[in-house]
Amino acid sequence: MIPEDRSALFEALAELCRRYPSWRFGQLVSNVAGWADLDTWDIEDEELLAAARAHLDQSADREAAKA
Repeated sequence: MIPEDRSALFEALAELCRRYPSWRFGQLVSNVAGWADLDTWDIEDEELLAAARAHLDQSADREAAKA
């Protein structure tokens, strides 16, 4: 993964940390891997980023629908 993409992954994970403050970091990564239907050990960075972004987008859509 190129550094710019890795930065995007870290930003997405940071947003998820803010959204789920009670989750431990390992729990967060495991949950994101689960959203991609992959094991934590097997998920590639790009897949982790895609799953994190998809969840954040879906969450934003749900929040917008409530407003």
